[in-house]
Amino acid sequence: MQTFRPKKVRTFEMIVPLYNGHPANENNNTIELTKGRDCDNAVGYHTFQQNDIVYDEDGAVVSGSAEALIRRLIPTHDYCPDRSYIFTLLLNIRTFVAPSELLHKVLQHCMFEQNATGENFTKEGRTRMFANIFKLCSEWAQNMPYDFRDESMRQRLGELLGMCSVDERSELLTERLLADLQHTLNRLDRYERAVANLSPNNNEKLTQCENLNGLCELCPNPSELAQQLTQIELERLCMIGPDEIVYSLLKDSFDTTGKVASHSGASTSGNIGHYVKWFNQLTVLVASEVLRHSKKQYRVRVIEYFIDVAKECINVGNFNSVMAIVAGLSLPPIARLKKTWLRVDKSKLQILQHQLDPSANFTSYRATLKAAIWRSEGAKNDAEMIIIPFFGLLLKDMFLLHNRCIRLLPNGHLNFASFAQFGEQMVNFISWKKRRCPFKRNSSVLQYLLLANTFGESDLMKMSYECEMADQSSEREQYRKLKCEK
Repeated sequence: MQTFRPKKVRTFEMIVPLYNGHPANENNNTIELTKGRDCDNAVGYHTFQQNDIVYDEDGAVVSGSAEALIRRLIPTHDYCPDRSYIFTLLLNIRTFVAPSELLHKVLQHCMFEQNATGENFTKEGRTRMFANIFKLCSEWAQNMPYDFRDESMRQRLGELLGMCSVDERSELLTERLLADLQHTLNRLDRYERAVANLSPNNNEKLTQCENLNGLCELCPNPSELAQQLTQIELERLCMIGPDEIVYSLLKDSFDTTGKVASHSGASTSGNIGHYVKWFNQLTVLVASEVLRHSKKQYRVRVIEYFIDVAKECINVGNFNSVMAIVAGLSLPPIARLKKTWLRVDKSKLQILQHQLDPSANFTSYRATLKAAIWRSEGAKNDAEMIIIPFFGLLLKDMFLLHNRCIRLLPNGHLNFASFAQFGEQMVNFISWKKRRCPFKRNSSVLQYLLLANTFGESDLMKMSYECEMADQSSEREQYRKLKCEK
């Protein structure tokens, strides 16, 4: 996809209704504005007419009214926008215009274009029209398939494609596109049902034991566990649609650590919710694996084991699991185990802490991620191509970008320059979530990771005090209250 780099605008062109891809006013004349400011602000222009678009000196779209930007999206028999513009507008315009309304507008305008001249009714005219409509529809269905979960949207998509279908080839392309779309939606339904049915076996209550057990015993090789974690991460990450991220950014906010805080009082829903839930599940599992061991030597061994797993996850490119593991080792019930931590190899811990230092907006992590991205671009095998970013921080970065996208410019325009920057970030995300996982699946380890019992919040703290007794009055009081709980 073509990268958009906004530049300072010296000369602006104002464009009114766009047809056939040619920017023109009623007299087919370009209106030039010689007084303007930087495209980043897009203010200080003369009064615009309705349905105008502002371009920079290289012809890239800087801003425009919603109606004008939508018209530039709509194909004709001799015009179709490029893929970059299609993706960027489809991704961002949903904040202002619902996908169903947008598809209705596209259908209406294409019907008008089809009936505009007799030439458009010829086989050649309809063939060109179909090719351009198909390009738009395929980009939409492939990149934003969840827009078509409603049957009425799929029917309207079929109407749009069938409007200019002239031969067996066009009919075959239409059938294939709709079939691929249905396959994607069916896969989504199966995934959502499967995740909804996943629940730990609560029949057996988790208790402390004196022998080494759990993940350390089941999967003693940290590298293999990192690979199995990557399996789960990619399975969940690949199901998140770009549209879901946009809608999530509209209702959620993010603190400096990338933690999601929903204004609605509920956690993020849908596939993002499933992914966030997995992160939290892994965090608690790590803490539970440590505290299920009553002997200090085994707690030390488990902590060092997870530090090694986190290092292997970094080598793989799985940064989301790294953050979940570190979060688990940083929970108060684990962090307070002073005697246990005294026995942990400090060098291993310091390397990990440096990689994940949140200071200066996660500078160390971002440098490591950048190196992993550079490695993936020159990768010779699937394992080197894996990039699984820390999802909470990714959402925070996207939130900051998207916050500029939803603000109208002083002249009432939509900020397409910000649309493009947000779209570029989303293109990277789509590329990462489509990466294939080359590692062999270990069903017993996967089952344990997904279904293993864990301690609840109170039980974690109680087990922590039973591992190392409270040495402060506030801790002793907390432990007394925990023991009184049923």
